[in-house]
Amino acid sequence: MDNQPLSLKLSSLCLISQCKLESILSSCGDKKDFIIDPTLIKPLERVCGVNWLRQHGIDKIYKMDPQLGNTANNTRVYFIPACINKYKCVLDQISSVISLNPSLADLNCFHIIIIPKVLTIYDSILESKGLFGIVKLHTFTWELMTLDEQLLSLELPFLFKQLYVEQNHSLLSSISMSLWSLFHVTGKPKAIFSVGKLSSSVLDMLEVYNETYARDFVNTNSSKEIGALIVIDRNQDYASSLLTPATYSGLLSELFSINCGNLDLNVKETKLKKGKLDFGFDEQSGTAKNAVITLDSSIDTLYGEIKHRHFSEVLSVLSSKAKLLKNEDIKALGIQEIKHFVTTKLQQVTLFKQNLVNHVLACETIISEMSNKYENLKLAETEMLNNRNKKSNFQFVDENFGTDIHIHNSLRLMCLLSLTQSLTYDEYNALVTKYLLAFGHKYLYIFNNLINAGLLIQPSSPKLSLNINISNLGNLSDRLPKWQNEFQSNANKLKQLPSQPDKVGKSSPSYVFNGGYIPLVAVVCQAILTSDTLAEVITKLTAISDLRVGGKILEKLKDGIETLNEKLSNIKLQTDLEFGCKDVKGLTRLLKTEPNIGGCFPLKPKTVLVYVIGGVNYAEIAACDVIQTSTGSKIYVASDCVHSGAEMIAANI
Repeated sequence: MDNQPLSLKLSSLCLISQCKLESILSSCGDKKDFIIDPTLIKPLERVCGVNWLRQHGIDKIYKMDPQLGNTANNTRVYFIPACINKYKCVLDQISSVISLNPSLADLNCFHIIIIPKVLTIYDSILESKGLFGIVKLHTFTWELMTLDEQLLSLELPFLFKQLYVEQNHSLLSSISMSLWSLFHVTGKPKAIFSVGKLSSSVLDMLEVYNETYARDFVNTNSSKEIGALIVIDRNQDYASSLLTPATYSGLLSELFSINCGNLDLNVKETKLKKGKLDFGFDEQSGTAKNAVITLDSSIDTLYGEIKHRHFSEVLSVLSSKAKLLKNEDIKALGIQEIKHFVTTKLQQVTLFKQNLVNHVLACETIISEMSNKYENLKLAETEMLNNRNKKSNFQFVDENFGTDIHIHNSLRLMCLLSLTQSLTYDEYNALVTKYLLAFGHKYLYIFNNLINAGLLIQPSSPKLSLNINISNLGNLSDRLPKWQNEFQSNANKLKQLPSQPDKVGKSSPSYVFNGGYIPLVAVVCQAILTSDTLAEVITKLTAISDLRVGGKILEKLKDGIETLNEKLSNIKLQTDLEFGCKDVKGLTRLLKTEPNIGGCFPLKPKTVLVYVIGGVNYAEIAACDVIQTSTGSKIYVASDCVHSGAEMIAANI
């Protein structure tokens, strides 16, 4: 395996997932029915097919439905995500089946497979429902799936809500476990960086796994394929999710539903149409089956050519491809040549034509739904990023809430304005009131969720801010309007805001947001790929407050403390447990004497794995592609899911 290319090693992760599932299914009896939550169908297809399930004892397959009646066999295997409501729904269904046939309670015929893991609370709920010992719970943590070249995903879209909105970190260990499995296949990178509190927790857990589950047969040498790992919290760069993307793949995700790399080309009911205020439709939409675009460059080469392009270029590329097909005239061919064409190229040409038709249809839909407002939106977003024209920016958002309100995208604009230019108490209340008038006061909780996630900053009441003593006048500057808030201050230090957005070309990763903003993932990748020492990396990224380092660097600093138990016995009060990674502030003195601790820089191999906790978007992936080209490197992007800004907002609802 050591000599195999990285792409082949990554594809082997699917076999590991299969082995895990096979072990679970073999413990569930011989002949069984499989009841799957609809959201897990596409990801499971990446792990195994229907034939594979049949070979492993599955007789009938059903979609999970609260109203599901009798099934063909007594033994039922439920396949659901780790969501409490869905779990309770399954238990209610099992209770009703047992009430009709009490003898089933003694047959050990009810199994629930939970993705990615069974939590302790699930046993408590099982006991409260009187089903402990009757229902068997199974943890199934599938491995990272390759959705596209250099794009990996765990396909767990519910993680953002749990981690950031509910502040529930119980499933964070599944991300550590996915990295642990990955490094068993690829080897561990020499240089490891974390940005954010969740990321450092993941690396701490990863070190615990390395010690707890040490295996003799595993190659513990440094990876020959991956030079550096960067783990980043989603909340460290919300702007990249809130801004409107300019790339083709980014705009596709804005309009169409994408599940596990499969895009549902439903032009009648796009995300924009579905999220608008419903005044009732005059005509019923048809039930015709929609085309599906597989967003994988190895399957659709045309998509591979246009996915990262600025949308303004895409139609001309599609037009040139159509002209090439038109010139493929088989009338001039002889009989043998036609025969050869039919056997070798016809199928490819037919598939290419279908892909071309689908992409043209997708482009038409993007133009028809976004062309009217796109320029105004782009201008307002750029002004917000640079903290200019606050009054007109608020007016733009306020008008959107009044005349063109959308259940997700309007909140997204409000959050962007709040993060970049902040909202006054009156402005905040005005927007909240308009949203609740449009969609109902039952949605009041959303704003609390957005505040919990850090997407929205709630202004304090003016009454509170005016109650100040003379002694507190030193804080008066905090209440005055700021020329540059924290967002712009950090973004300028990291050079994320180009001074002339209109003149930015494709060589700058900021093109993914029309030249207005460079995603943080691209900034961190560039710093790591273009630095000769660790000290240089840290200097370039000094504006990041939650930056930590690990890997070979940390091994040099362990000072004889080799295990977690030893670390715990030596820990002092008021100190962090820095086990898997170390805060860069603690390295300042060491870096002066030894600027390249661990000898990881310049990076070799020039391959970086970026792991975003809480979902990555297509604009960030495209920005990494620019850095990859300019530095002559390879950047693999991984996450728990690939989402759009609207989907991130939807997780708060």
